[in-house]
Amino acid sequence: MKKVIVTGANGFIGSALCRGLSAKGIEVIAVVHNYQNDMFVSDKNIRTIWCDLSQFSKLPELINDNNIDALYHLAWAGSAGEMRGNSDIQLSNVKYTCDTIKACDTIGCKRFIFASSIMEYEVAALMETDAVPSINTLYSSAKIAADYMGRAIAGKLKIDYIRALISNIYGPGEKNQRLINTSLQKLMRGEHCSFSAGEQMYDFIYIEDATKALIAAGDLGLSNKTYYIGSLQPRPLKEFLYELRDQVDPKIEIGLGEIPYEGVSLSYKEFDINALKKDTGFIPSISFAEGIQNTILWMRGEHFA
Repeated sequence: MKKVIVTGANGFIGSALCRGLSAKGIEVIAVVHNYQNDMFVSDKNIRTIWCDLSQFSKLPELINDNNIDALYHLAWAGSAGEMRGNSDIQLSNVKYTCDTIKACDTIGCKRFIFASSIMEYEVAALMETDAVPSINTLYSSAKIAADYMGRAIAGKLKIDYIRALISNIYGPGEKNQRLINTSLQKLMRGEHCSFSAGEQMYDFIYIEDATKALIAAGDLGLSNKTYYIGSLQPRPLKEFLYELRDQVDPKIEIGLGEIPYEGVSLSYKEFDINALKKDTGFIPSISFAEGIQNTILWMRGEHFA
């Protein structure tokens, strides 16, 4: 790849992806929803384009380049918090994904990488039970719809469609209140952390490895394949939590089992974890312990107070 578009470029994953692409000498057109903080202003390989997600059908009017190799679609409204359960927002996301693929075709880009989520598998498994789904599963359901519809539209337009199935990405720069970020902050403040029993299978991948995985999928991945973006060794969540705790202070007691677990546990047999390794040669290189150490250093020096 020599030139790519990245939507959602100012998010945690998007910004890391842009920098990772730039470091490889790839020209990046970073699509962001505001110019308040142009985080790429000092990078000569990254050009920033402002465009609201609702206006992605107009991207061909803003991008005149005719030699785009791939488009990474990470932009998604309501990916966290209460908006996950907003049906209007989530349905709009499906439309915007379809709009982006059509814009991709107009621009002349014939490779589309869709940022999918492991939560899609979780909601699919939940729907096979008699449990009442949480309203926040609308987010995952919309991701499934966007994937199915996007792949069909891409097929009609003869665009290579690659699905990047993202597990749990963590590391420096993460500011959303997800498990690793929230738990580390509490532990570093000396606050008690309560968790489920942690028996469910889980997986994490460090942001630097995740970025390399996404680049490999976009560059060498095969059309209509799903590539799992995670480690090669999922394990029970409690093992990760103990390891996380140990990097702060092994003497801290954590509250395993203090919160009931009401979700559906995945076996990870649903995923072809080795597909990315087989097709592109990518192998994660940063262990969970090393990634947590790096995250702690970042929190202490740049973020945590």
